[in-house]
Amino acid sequence: MHTPLYFDNAATTSISQSALASYEEVAGRMIGNPSALHPLGRDAHALLEESRTLAAGLLKVPAQHLTFTSGATEANAIVHNSLIWRSQPAHVVMSNIEHPSIKEYERIYKHLGWTISFLNAPNGFVQPQDLAKVLTKQTRLVSIMLVNNVVGSIQDVKALVEVVRRFERDQGGRKIHFHTDATQALGKIPFDLTELGVDSASFSAHKFHGPRGIGILYNTDASIEALSRGGDQEAGLRPGTENLAAIVSMTTALKEAIQNLDEQYEQVKQINAQLRDALSFLPILSPLHTCSPYILTFAAMKLPSEVFTRMLYDRGFCVSSGSACSNNARHKGESVLAAMQYQQKQRASSIRLSFSKDTTQAEADALAKAIISLYQEHP
Repeated sequence: MHTPLYFDNAATTSISQSALASYEEVAGRMIGNPSALHPLGRDAHALLEESRTLAAGLLKVPAQHLTFTSGATEANAIVHNSLIWRSQPAHVVMSNIEHPSIKEYERIYKHLGWTISFLNAPNGFVQPQDLAKVLTKQTRLVSIMLVNNVVGSIQDVKALVEVVRRFERDQGGRKIHFHTDATQALGKIPFDLTELGVDSASFSAHKFHGPRGIGILYNTDASIEALSRGGDQEAGLRPGTENLAAIVSMTTALKEAIQNLDEQYEQVKQINAQLRDALSFLPILSPLHTCSPYILTFAAMKLPSEVFTRMLYDRGFCVSSGSACSNNARHKGESVLAAMQYQQKQRASSIRLSFSKDTTQAEADALAKAIISLYQEHP
């Protein structure tokens, strides 16, 4: 069987050759533990901090605000778990289109007596006025993603943060932590963490051609406290021996992604437009504007998502019907689309196509022809 053509890059991207080479080089050469006091340990620690400084420079933030994690899921968990230490339950706001690594905290919060307000996202976008309506004096955390992983809509996080800061000023200045899951944004769309004004953000390397199992938490809030306990690695916020080879590999991939962002954005934008045009006879669920070109979701209409994805795989194409981080991916994706107010038939037949720098126009053309053929075969 020929290698399937890959259109599931929102789930994970292939590791770049330079990132792989840097991983192998560090894994083979750097045997010291960064926490060890002998020369090999000091060398490893120096490389760790050099990588942190490089990543901070690329993100245009202070190095002390970056914590290396196993990925965005753990970074999200550090922020949300921190609330468990609070002596008095309070109030949390999150959108109904969050990744499962955030949305699944609903059960934990409710068990601990916290109240939660969920915001819908009509046509893919959380509305600032909706956020303003649910903020209370008990609100301690607002968690709204930057780029949605199901349809690619880009949230106006800066405007949402401004709503929170205005409420803080009006209520006497009590701090509300604003967190954004930005893993579908990094290396794909331009953004500035300082300009957005968020207190924390999460990233995963494998979304921008780095290795799996490594990521970054950006955090400016000194009150965030780790639930997991151990050593003093990563300033005590993420205990455990650092995966130095993966960290160096990630920063290599990040440097590549940032340096080539504009060129790759235009390449992927053309592929997105090509498929939008070819599939214009079907409902396109990804917004035309203010949307990452790296994700294009449409509704197959005639067949359920899982059936259509299997048929496409049989024809040599890997696509998705939802988030790869859920065992119930299709239903999780449907829930997100319901919060965007799409029709039930569209939700049940949604197909996500996601692209990378390696996706070609010829591959996109072949995929479009396969989708059209399957649609015509099932009147």
